[in-house]
Amino acid sequence: MANTRKKGHIPTRHLNDGIAMLHRQIGGRIEEAKFIKTRSLTDNIKELEYLWEQNWIVQKICSKKANDMTRKWRKVQSNDLDAQSMTAFEDIERRLKLQTTLNEALTWSLLYGGVALLVVTERNPTLPLDASQAIQKLVILMPSDVSGEGSLNDDVLSSNFKHYDYYTIKGKVRVHHSRLIIINAIDRPLSEQKIFGLSAIEPVYTVLKRYETMGANVGDLITECKVDVFKMDGLTNALSSGRENDIAQAMSHIQAIKSSTNSLLLDKENEYEQKELTFGGLRDLLVEFRSEVAGAADMPLTILFGQSAAGFASGAEDIQNYHEGIHSLQESILRPVFDVIDPLILYQVSGEVPTDWWFDFNPLSELTAEQKATVLNTFAIAANALVQAGIVTEHQVASELKESGLFSKITDDDLNMLEEDADGHQFTRGGAEPEEGGEAFTEEVQV
Repeated sequence: MANTRKKGHIPTRHLNDGIAMLHRQIGGRIEEAKFIKTRSLTDNIKELEYLWEQNWIVQKICSKKANDMTRKWRKVQSNDLDAQSMTAFEDIERRLKLQTTLNEALTWSLLYGGVALLVVTERNPTLPLDASQAIQKLVILMPSDVSGEGSLNDDVLSSNFKHYDYYTIKGKVRVHHSRLIIINAIDRPLSEQKIFGLSAIEPVYTVLKRYETMGANVGDLITECKVDVFKMDGLTNALSSGRENDIAQAMSHIQAIKSSTNSLLLDKENEYEQKELTFGGLRDLLVEFRSEVAGAADMPLTILFGQSAAGFASGAEDIQNYHEGIHSLQESILRPVFDVIDPLILYQVSGEVPTDWWFDFNPLSELTAEQKATVLNTFAIAANALVQAGIVTEHQVASELKESGLFSKITDDDLNMLEEDADGHQFTRGGAEPEEGGEAFTEEVQV
């Protein structure tokens, strides 16, 4: 049979193969923008630790939230304990380095998905923990250090339902569940019965990957702000004949010559032109990617990226919402920890666990001097009217001032002095006794 192929006709298969090979030579970079998640990030400890070491956004998400949950600490109060006992309570907290320990535990919990806090006392760790045992120290354990023993508790009436009754630490030490405080960042679905939760980076990882890819591509555009267009005579025939490597090499040499001599040498049959790239809209696109990362991390742009609020917004509302979110995390994550530790400290201080005691987390937001003056003035006017009407006493007003933090220098002795004052309006300054034949110096308390 005679060959009926027309002169100049190139088989489609050969052309496709050549273009594919050329793509792998000079266009493979595009593949790096693709991201396919194949496993849970929380279960990939090596990847989490790499992200912690290399990615400042991951570090900030974990450390910033942990710091904000602990930096203002809390205020413990009790009507059953005197000032000396409350001071002893705070001294034990400092000895245990409770604030620093919880800050560290929260940081690693947010990264790994959860940690365990082992309460070490003088008793055998296999025995249940009770209030009469003094805390010696608190030990932070990684998820890989802790394993459940036996099967999960299936007694729906048990306080330890769906948890292990005993745990093994590093495959050696057996401990009762009451001595191990599990601190999880994000709870897993109910169907997943695992000891620890999900990493706070889990819902952020996909959008963070896209943001980093976008940043890398923008950086490439800035360095390659011009596009070179080569029109080569016989390109199609060269691709079909398997000479794609020669073409890619020739382009590299041409670019090298142009870069070093600022001149270009081409065959007269070939053409070359240069097109400049414009960067309009790239900034807005980057801002959108940042907003997506901040939304996934549940942190405002002003905190995560240090970026000022745009438009007419001052950013104050975003900060307020973030502080409310931190307070929610304090209540859901930190309060259960204190529910275990506080009775042990209280028993060590007073020999019993008082029934009338409580604590509140101190607010993150602070009033400016002008705001504080305005609030204090409003409070004074209202309080004075209530005192004059006999609705409240000066002792109650002073207690409220101390509680609000507007007058942090009010001491318990000051409150006791007001409470013991018979008429509720006058008190003897400094407790000085009046001189013989004279009158004690008194001062009218005006609120």
